Amino acid sequence: MRSIIVTGGPLGEEAADLIKELKEQEGSVLIACDGGCDLLARHDIVPDMAVGDMDSITDSGLEFISSNNVFTERYPVEKDWTDSEIALSKTGDDEVFLITPFSGRFDHTIANVQLALKLRSEGRKITVSDGITYCYPLCGEDHVDIDVSRFDRPLSVSLIPWDFSEPVKGVTTEGLYYPLKDQDLVAGPTFSFSNHPKAKTGRIAVSIRAGRLLLTVTFAN
Repeated sequence: MRSIIVTGGPLGEEAADLIKELKEQEGSVLIACDGGCDLLARHDIVPDMAVGDMDSITDSGLEFISSNNVFTERYPVEKDWTDSEIALSKTGDDEVFLITPFSGRFDHTIANVQLALKLRSEGRKITVSDGITYCYPLCGEDHVDIDVSRFDRPLSVSLIPWDFSEPVKGVTTEGLYYPLKDQDLVAGPTFSFSNHPKAKTGRIAVSIRAGRLLLTVTFAN
């Protein structure tokens, strides 16, 4: 099973295209968070569930989920969790694809990245994306393998250490123009930023032995 969570905020056509692609795959469940319903309404994508305090959804978004009989869980505005965290709590052991903007509310962006790292540290598989940038958290002894052949644009790849208290140990990459082999990375320097796949490479892979790392793959132009 895969849970697709769509948050509110400035998401564009790329996000809508990604949601449609994921939703068509068997076993996918689509959860909309509050204002995320507006994006789905504009593209006539019906979610399986809507959650949140509904403080940012528009009237047309509310009408869309109501007219499509979408199961909705409404929460008070004054609460201890973001709508994204509430939605993530509904996913069980599923793989998660969190569709969320990397612009707009910077605090929510950081919160969602932290939530993704937390889930990955618990052994969950999660990808965070706005349809332009794809973010893959790695924690502890970990590995990610990505098919980049499906992207028809140049890609920029960055490895971002996330923890200033400990380095990321034993970073090894495959398929990148600037390779790393058993490299330790520390937070702060930009040594491991702005790499890219080698020419004619259909996949890239990153493994670590310890630490917390964000791998980002984004359209370079």
